[in-house]
Amino acid sequence: MGFCLNSDRFNGDFSWDMGLNGFFILLAVPSYLVMTITYLYINDPKRPAVIWADYRAQFWALVQRRAVWQIMIFNFCFNLFAGYITTTAAPYVQADWAGIENLNSNIMGVVSNLLFAGMLAIVGKWGTMWNWRVWLVVTTLGANAIDAVVNFLTIYDVVRNQWFYLGVPLAEQIPLGVQFIITTFAIVELADVGNEGIIYGLLTTCSNMGSVFGAMITNIYCDQFRVTEDDILTDTDDIRNQVAYTYIVYYATTVFACLWVFLFPTQKKMLQEWKKDGGQYPVIGAIALIGGFAILATSITSNILTMFQSTKCLRFAGGHGCK
Repeated sequence: MGFCLNSDRFNGDFSWDMGLNGFFILLAVPSYLVMTITYLYINDPKRPAVIWADYRAQFWALVQRRAVWQIMIFNFCFNLFAGYITTTAAPYVQADWAGIENLNSNIMGVVSNLLFAGMLAIVGKWGTMWNWRVWLVVTTLGANAIDAVVNFLTIYDVVRNQWFYLGVPLAEQIPLGVQFIITTFAIVELADVGNEGIIYGLLTTCSNMGSVFGAMITNIYCDQFRVTEDDILTDTDDIRNQVAYTYIVYYATTVFACLWVFLFPTQKKMLQEWKKDGGQYPVIGAIALIGGFAILATSITSNILTMFQSTKCLRFAGGHGCK
C-alpha cells in the first residue's frame, strides 16, 4: 500500500498508483496459492458428516457453562472499551497536525507488526505462568499512557513531527502483544477435543463484535464535539480543547476496560476449575446469545446508515439529526 497506493488520490506523493482493482488482485493471488497448496499437500481423511442436531446441542451445552459465557462477556466488554471506542478526530490529527505521509505510515506499520510478532513469541515462551489479570491491567494502562503522551503533545502543538508520532507508539506493541497472547491463552484452555472450532469461533466473534458497536458509540459521542476536518484545520485553542476532550473520553473508556478483568481467570488453573466446577446456567447463556445478536444487529444497522446520504444525518448513525 505504501508504494503502490501512494498517489495524490490516496493522499500520497507518487505520480502513479496500481488502482484499487490491481490491489485487490494482488491480495487474491496468495489466497489462491494457499488453496492450491492446501488441496495438494494437506491430508484430510474423510469423516462422517456432522449432524446438525448434535452440533447445535453441543453448542448450547457449551454456552451454558460458566467458564464459556463468562469469557464471552469479558471478551466483548474488554475489547469494546479497551480499543473500539475511539475518536473520529484521530485520522485528522494524524494527517493535518502530525503531517503523517502515507509511505512512512505504512513502513512504520510493517515495523510495528514485526515488534508485535516478536512479543507474541516472547510471551508464548516465558509468560505462560504470569498472573493474567495483573498483566492485562498493566499492559492496557501502559499502552494507554504511551498513546496519550504522543497525542496530547501533538494536539497542543508541543511536538508535531511525523517521526515522533509514528516512532514513539512502536513501544505500544510490547504491551499490546502481551495483552493479545494472554487473551488467546483462555481460548486454548477452554477448548476440548472436538469443540476447538466452536470455542474459537464463538470467543473471537465476541471479541470482534465490539468493533462495530464501538464505531457506533464513537460516531454518536464525537458528534457532540467540533472535531471535523474543517474544524481541525482552523487549529484554534478551542478546537484543540474539543479534540482533547474526545481523547479524554477515549482513554477513560480504556481505563474502564480494566474493571472487567474480574471476569477473566488469573491463570489456567483457575480456568480449569471453572470448567470443572462452574456448573451450567442456561438463563445466562441464553441472555449472552440473545444480547450478542441484538448488539450485532444494532451495530451493523447503524454503520450501514452512515453509507447513505439520506440516513447518515440520523443521530443513531452518528449524525447531527435530519431536518
